[in-house]
Amino acid sequence: MAVLLTKNIERVSSDILSAAGVPIAQADIIASSIVDAHRKEKHTHGLGRLPIYIRKIKSGQMESETRLEIVRSKGCITVFDAHNGFGQIAAHEGMLHCIDKASNLGVGIAVVKDSNSFGAAGFYGETAASHFMIGIVMGNSSPALSPHGGNKACLGTNPICFAFPGTDKNPHIIFDMACSVAARGKVRLAAKNGERIPIEWGLDSDGNPTDDPLEVLSGSMNASGGYKGFGLAAAAEILAGILSGSAFADDVLPLNAPKGYSRYGHFLCAIDPEFFLERNDYMERIDCLINKIKACGDPGCVFLPGERSHANSIKNIRTVNVSDAVIADVNRLAASLSIEQLC
Repeated sequence: MAVLLTKNIERVSSDILSAAGVPIAQADIIASSIVDAHRKEKHTHGLGRLPIYIRKIKSGQMESETRLEIVRSKGCITVFDAHNGFGQIAAHEGMLHCIDKASNLGVGIAVVKDSNSFGAAGFYGETAASHFMIGIVMGNSSPALSPHGGNKACLGTNPICFAFPGTDKNPHIIFDMACSVAARGKVRLAAKNGERIPIEWGLDSDGNPTDDPLEVLSGSMNASGGYKGFGLAAAAEILAGILSGSAFADDVLPLNAPKGYSRYGHFLCAIDPEFFLERNDYMERIDCLINKIKACGDPGCVFLPGERSHANSIKNIRTVNVSDAVIADVNRLAASLSIEQLC
């Protein structure tokens, strides 16, 4: 592991993306999401994705400029086509659109078809919460999750986020989860670093439990909470994949597939709590709820969803730890594009 300045990560990420043809404004948004992931110690959505993105652009599997087109819109609902662009841009712009709708109608809902991975769902939920909106974010992904009682990958680990505005006393409540026992990105990172994983995370291709990340990557992940986690993954698949008209189940290609379009789908929603009650009433009730939850354990022992990530983000505002293997990959990529390296 090495310590890197967050401002250097953001600069190098944006420069690499720009050199590959991504418009500067879009490159900056993607770079911001990468830094945010590292600051919150969700490293699987960070720098390690850059080589994959650039390879996909060069191979024609992903567009360098994301063009988010409205396919249809009626009332509070909008259907977007991302035209195989960056998921980060599609989700960011889609959520801003939902926020605008919600400010007028109380709720804004959007689905996005033919996109790519958007990284951490919480990044877009937090965007909603920062605008004093409740945010809901879901996405589908390539098969990695075996159904309860099954031994073959069927659905993606499908990220789900619920975000609620915080108060003057408490940060935003941001519940951000993968529907698997652990995010698949953690398995990829363990494989890259030559590490073992907890045996309850997944199965090999024969359906046997294993602590070998490479075997799990060729096999399947276990659902969080068994059939309950798989049920959540199915709900996300329907909302993000089926409703959007995007690919679903085994038609969704992995982010690192050597050819073809991934065709991920997204579901985004913003709800204005001020259509239900006054802002001060909302904040008083949220603070009361948080106090009741915190009172269920000793001081410092009970955490709300997203609270640790928020604390990590503050702690890591200037520097973050990044694995040597990821740094080496990004530095090789930067050198190939004549970009200044990370370190």
